[in-house]
Amino acid sequence: MAGYWKDLLDRDNSWQGLEFTIQDNPATGLAMEMLSGHYGRMALTAHGTPLFWASVLEDHSGVWLVFNSDNPCAQALLPPVTSADVEAVKKAGQEAWLAQWCRYFTQRLIDSPAALLPARRWLLRPMTQVKPTAPYVVNTALPLAQWRFNSPASSQHIWCDWTLYGEDFPDLTKPEKVKLVDWWWGGNLLLGRYAITPETGRLKWWRKKCREGTLPPVLVWYIAGLASFVVLDGHYRLQAAIEEGIPPDFLVLSELGEHNYPLDPEHEARILRSLEMQQRKNPQYNVDGINQTLMNLYDNRYFYAPTHSRAILGNGEAWAREVTAYLQKHNLADDYLEKILTRQE
Repeated sequence: MAGYWKDLLDRDNSWQGLEFTIQDNPATGLAMEMLSGHYGRMALTAHGTPLFWASVLEDHSGVWLVFNSDNPCAQALLPPVTSADVEAVKKAGQEAWLAQWCRYFTQRLIDSPAALLPARRWLLRPMTQVKPTAPYVVNTALPLAQWRFNSPASSQHIWCDWTLYGEDFPDLTKPEKVKLVDWWWGGNLLLGRYAITPETGRLKWWRKKCREGTLPPVLVWYIAGLASFVVLDGHYRLQAAIEEGIPPDFLVLSELGEHNYPLDPEHEARILRSLEMQQRKNPQYNVDGINQTLMNLYDNRYFYAPTHSRAILGNGEAWAREVTAYLQKHNLADDYLEKILTRQE
């Protein structure tokens, strides 16, 4: 594949992540892609085999997710992160830690011989732990349920402002096979692609790196149709962080869209009159505040995160047969099949 990247800065020159563009793909097809069809039916596939089947509820209040634990191609989408990679990023210093890992993963996503992503515009943005504001004991580990992660603050209109809670982490040792994502009261789940094997040497190594403070971030892809983050790379790093009780960093991959909204002349005039009145009534007005208001008024660029899919599932009959067979195989049909097929909660 061919592509290029650049740093994404907001109006205050604050670093927000990396924007990159993939220009072309080999003819061999994509390693991962979203498929869609009628009746709100979707599938996230890896090498042509479903990782997840999904069905949007009829009232559009959520989506059913069915995790395909039988997928034989769920692992190894990217080359593994090595000790040499960690040491190379460490040399850049702690302040450049996340930026360097953004560059690392962006280059591998662009260079992936399996054509992991389609030719499109993308954004890779960090998501880091939010420290609790209530009084708490310093150097005491917070329980997983109290972990919270946010994107960096920005002065720009970036609608790729991610939030993730520890209570929405998966059990990577025994992933749930069926899950309802409630768009009204939750969403933004973290989804693993496969079950990890506990007590492996790699998990122990990442736990050591976690304790040393050199655990690389977990790479996830935000898929709007699933309203969830799917782990692309870092299942064992995530498990290491959970077991050590040390919140990891995340890098969130999303497609990048841009829209310009025309100014409303009446709204514009109303804001300008209000600012003018403030200056007349208050000689000690806050210049920075007024400048920020004007920048917000005339900055009509908005970044957002779409998710494209190939609409090849048709009426979804083949999708329904696959989901039915899978649920019956795992003795889950009685509990979930009718709800999923009729798109009911």
